[in-house]
Amino acid sequence: MIDIQYIFGELLHLNPIARFLFGHIATFLFFMVLLINFGRTSVNNINRLNKEQTYEPLTLSLVMFISYSILLPIEYSYWFSELRSVYLPNSLYFALDLLTIVFIHRFFKLKSETGKLCCLYLLVALSVNSLLFLLLQMDFLLTYHRLKEEGYWWFWTVFSYGINGSDLIMVLVLVVQKDFLGWYKLSKKIKGAYSRP
Repeated sequence: MIDIQYIFGELLHLNPIARFLFGHIATFLFFMVLLINFGRTSVNNINRLNKEQTYEPLTLSLVMFISYSILLPIEYSYWFSELRSVYLPNSLYFALDLLTIVFIHRFFKLKSETGKLCCLYLLVALSVNSLLFLLLQMDFLLTYHRLKEEGYWWFWTVFSYGINGSDLIMVLVLVVQKDFLGWYKLSKKIKGAYSRP
């Protein structure tokens, strides 16, 4: 009789796989957002909505899905290898968030209000994510070099809620495409205040 833990001749460890999949719920959600926005660009919807208003969130959804899924093979091999480093995977996430921010800011010239709204929310949430990953990486380095005691620290809870909250905000803005937190209205007021003579 075949042991249930062996698949294709390899021993299957369910606990690391479950942790790996649970850690990438945001990637799955960005894939679903990509599919939703792709559906919005269908022929029936294009007649009702401005073309830019549907295609700009679609391209932003594609960028976010690629950004979140590009490190999956590296992290998967990290979970199942003996290689351990204090720099992995948080420094990679920090660098990827920064590269995504630069890519969106540099290469996206958005024309529709919906595209600008989604872009602003993505840039703010990605900035929060990158800041949290940087602080977590610094915490790991301080602990590794024994400059900080090991043990529970309140920042870990802030990090957990902050990362998941930022991911949820990015997913929601790409689906709903509304200014539900008022950030876009606030940015308009700030730009209006700076543009006055």
